[in-house]
Amino acid sequence: MSFESGNAQRNTTLDRLKQRTPPTLTDQQPNVLYTMPITTVERLEEVLRRTLALQETIQADMATLATKENLKELATGQQLADWLNQINSIHQRICRDLEQTVQAIKVEHQQDGRRRDEFMRKLSELEAQFRRNWDEVSARFQGKILLTILASGIVSAMVSVLMWRVLL
Repeated sequence: MSFESGNAQRNTTLDRLKQRTPPTLTDQQPNVLYTMPITTVERLEEVLRRTLALQETIQADMATLATKENLKELATGQQLADWLNQINSIHQRICRDLEQTVQAIKVEHQQDGRRRDEFMRKLSELEAQFRRNWDEVSARFQGKILLTILASGIVSAMVSVLMWRVLL
């Protein structure tokens, strides 16, 4: 293959990029790589080298990959059955955990309902107590209003009588 000549040409181009020497007229046209930071160019060079190495490895392994001797069983029936049993046990554990979680949520919901009912009961008791206290205070106040009005009427009558006597 012509990878050797292509790699040599690419390496000289990458070396020129690293040195920031602009291409000559005989070289390739200038491109965006000349404006990139040197670290980016180095990263691109590393990716290119890895890609080329992977391509060479794939090509080398292609010859032996499809031969009949290299085709082996990937997994036996027993291994598949074991894997299925493991998956089944994991699935059962997940189902049990989900059932426990749902049950815990139900219990918590019931407890929240009881706490809400208890709170509403206490709130109703406080409301009833407040109404009773309000009624008692209102009744006392109304009784005192009548007493105050009567007392002020009596006092004003006495003051009027006294004033008449003083003036006469």
